[in-house]
Amino acid sequence: MSPAEEYKSRSQRYVRETERLRKLSDRLSMARLAAFAGGLVLFAVLLSFSVFAAVVTLAAVLIVFIWLVIKYENTEKSRKRFLRLAEINRLELKCLDGDFSGFKTGEEYAVRDHPYTYDLDIFGKASLFQYLCRTTSRPASDRLAEFLKQPAPREEIVSRQKAVAELQPMTDWRQELMTLGYLNAGAANDPAPLIQWLGSDDLFQKTRGEKIITGCLSLLALAALISVITGLPAAILAPVFGVNFIFYFTRFRRISRLQEQVSRSSDLLKAYSVIIKLIETRNFASPLLQKLKSAFMDEIAASDRIRQLSKLVGRLDYRLNVLISAPLNLLFFTDIHFCLALEKWKREHAPRIPAWFAAMAEFEALASLANMAFNNPDWVYPQVTEDYFVFRAEDMGHPLIPAGRRISNSFTAEGAGKAIIVTGSNMSGKSTFLRTCGVNAVLAFAGAPVCASAFTVSLVRLHSSMRISDSLEENISSFYAELRRLRAIISGAESDPKVFLLLDEILRGTNSDDRYTGSVALIKQLTGYGAVTMVATHDLRLAGLEQELPDAIENYHFDVKVNDEELFFDYLLTPGICSSFNASLLMKKMGIKV
Repeated sequence: MSPAEEYKSRSQRYVRETERLRKLSDRLSMARLAAFAGGLVLFAVLLSFSVFAAVVTLAAVLIVFIWLVIKYENTEKSRKRFLRLAEINRLELKCLDGDFSGFKTGEEYAVRDHPYTYDLDIFGKASLFQYLCRTTSRPASDRLAEFLKQPAPREEIVSRQKAVAELQPMTDWRQELMTLGYLNAGAANDPAPLIQWLGSDDLFQKTRGEKIITGCLSLLALAALISVITGLPAAILAPVFGVNFIFYFTRFRRISRLQEQVSRSSDLLKAYSVIIKLIETRNFASPLLQKLKSAFMDEIAASDRIRQLSKLVGRLDYRLNVLISAPLNLLFFTDIHFCLALEKWKREHAPRIPAWFAAMAEFEALASLANMAFNNPDWVYPQVTEDYFVFRAEDMGHPLIPAGRRISNSFTAEGAGKAIIVTGSNMSGKSTFLRTCGVNAVLAFAGAPVCASAFTVSLVRLHSSMRISDSLEENISSFYAELRRLRAIISGAESDPKVFLLLDEILRGTNSDDRYTGSVALIKQLTGYGAVTMVATHDLRLAGLEQELPDAIENYHFDVKVNDEELFFDYLLTPGICSSFNASLLMKKMGIKV
């Protein structure tokens, strides 16, 4: 089946299962109510005949009632799981149609000063990140963002490609990974406070002494309670519980501080535990996935250890309920024992937590890339080479344009010290083509498949200057902002010319003569360093550089067709210089007399 057929079939199946479980839940709910009410009636009726029969009947009904409650809770849990799975497949169907607004935007990773992410729409609404992201945990989202923000070493790219290819057909497993994260309330929380606590010093240093003292005081309090029950005056409880209160109060500040450090981490840890458990129970073939899974393997599984920590954190949070915590602490010092257990867990396992979270995050990030690969089976895993410079693409299109509207182009550029000049009329596709090259390179460097039938690219640094705006906050104009951007590009190319530069309408903020003079100087300077630059421009004079620098300049263009004063764009890249423009016709259509 095609991805669309697969998602539609899965969605329909999960919706049917959700509806079946909803009806079952309704019946169990009614049965639970009937058992409770019926039990009370039977107990009242039988009580007048036989106390023993009434008690036995009530006990039997209570057992049935408890079974119905457990059955109802398990049914509701399954219903919510299938409901989430149905929603996941519904969103994937929308994504195939070009609407991926139901996923994370990655706005928090958008930085204007990044070498290329702002210009190439890597983060934010309708971005590459939103198209890709299927992560549920914060560490996984961070890791996926790292994939897109900087190229990985070539060996890492190859290992990721193998891992993604293995995960690509595992739709059930990938969607279960997403579902487990979504169904747990703490899945999207930031684990940074927990990580900070794991690296902090213990608040309870004399562990053995604390246990001995609390044990003795608890025994003394229990003995006093038993004495009062057996007939001694209740007044003896006052000094005993007074001592216990003073002892607890002297530790209160440390208990509260520890509770603040780990509070609200229980749900997060529960979510991470079930996600890691799913990874632990699956066998993998690719070296990278095997290596990541090995981070969880030990005598006791990482998921079990994390679940243990989740329980300890949850128990310490009981202290927020004063009616429960007050008597327990006066008798047994439960807060202190939970704190001691937490710090013991930290001493034994804290060094492993970062590796566990990192491996989990890598799995989720790779699963996101695999989901994209499954959605686009006609895309290809690229060849990434260390040789500088190679860019060969066949049938390359922009990944964020739906297949039904996407126009693909083939393009080749080889050799260092090159400038590819792309001319064309307004709206003909110049800027989109530059972004197409850049976004596919980003995917290639992340270890993902690219939107092409064949793709080879050098492992280089990407840098762009395409979307320049002024800044009121910094009190700078768009022209000065572009100059700063170009200065960074020049400095980077001078220090390391193995770079692929994407420049759109250089120096647009000045007059045409200065723009041409500056653009020529910049292109000559960059090609002189050995860098490879792709320039989109309206200025045909720049294309004339091919006559002066025939070995360094290559000209391409996008054309426009006019039929009865109607514009038609084919968005096909063609060698040579553009000879048709449309600005005057567009202005005429807007009512400007030209």
